[in-house]
Amino acid sequence: MNKNKWVLGLWAVLAVLLCNPPGADAGKTGKLYVVSMGPAGPELTAPRVLEIVKKADYYFCSPRMPDRFEAFKDYIDPSKVVFLPDEDAKTSGKGKKSSSRVDAREEKRKRTQAFILEKIEAGKTVVMMDGGDACVYGPTLNRLLSGMDEKYYEVVPGMGAFNAAAAALKRSMTCDDSRFVMLTSPRSLLGEGKEPRDDILKDLAKYKTTMVLYMSLRNLKELTAEFKKYFPLDYPIAVVYYAGYVDKETVLRSTLGHIEADVKKMDEKWLGLVVTGECVK
Repeated sequence: MNKNKWVLGLWAVLAVLLCNPPGADAGKTGKLYVVSMGPAGPELTAPRVLEIVKKADYYFCSPRMPDRFEAFKDYIDPSKVVFLPDEDAKTSGKGKKSSSRVDAREEKRKRTQAFILEKIEAGKTVVMMDGGDACVYGPTLNRLLSGMDEKYYEVVPGMGAFNAAAAALKRSMTCDDSRFVMLTSPRSLLGEGKEPRDDILKDLAKYKTTMVLYMSLRNLKELTAEFKKYFPLDYPIAVVYYAGYVDKETVLRSTLGHIEADVKKMDEKWLGLVVTGECVK
């Protein structure tokens, strides 16, 4: 009886070895994970993101990301950090002009994807770290991975700036019968160029709308000038600075008539999300 058990056990071991021979992992295909690291630190990051980050072979990010992710030092191995290929494509030779921004971005996209695919084909796990929501105004999906076969990567969601800002405001973004919540930016809302297109803003003024404006602090003067054409001066506007950062988060509530002066009193000129509408009162 004992002999039979020994023979069965031997066959079981042989079966495992045949199905998983030594070195079998060497031929496996790796994967790219686009992960949202959250707005502030591990506490506002999805647990699955942290598990993926721990097991990664490479962290793919911009040169300034390691400083922003200082709070993740217990999860990120600095030796695995690989920067994005940030050098713009430039023509060589004296007197020649740099390539256009479009050409530079295309060259960067190609180099980025070539690097990632090389690592994936080598069976490695690559993590592309995004500071907020990769699906909202993130360069990762908009530009860097544009055209790449989706079978190679997975997007893992986390908390974005919008979620953190709404929590800081302690308001429902759909309060007071708001018809909808709109995530946008000055460029998306008004277009580019010297002559802003305000047709969308004019239509929005007819409805109760919550507008969440990304990348707008630097364009606040131009933005408020357009808003004043169609909204009253007491129209509520708020800025949430450092959304999600426990020690830095600040909520500034104001109105269309006073927001420029109020913002000038603040030290931060970039990391602030602008929210407009009755919900920010």
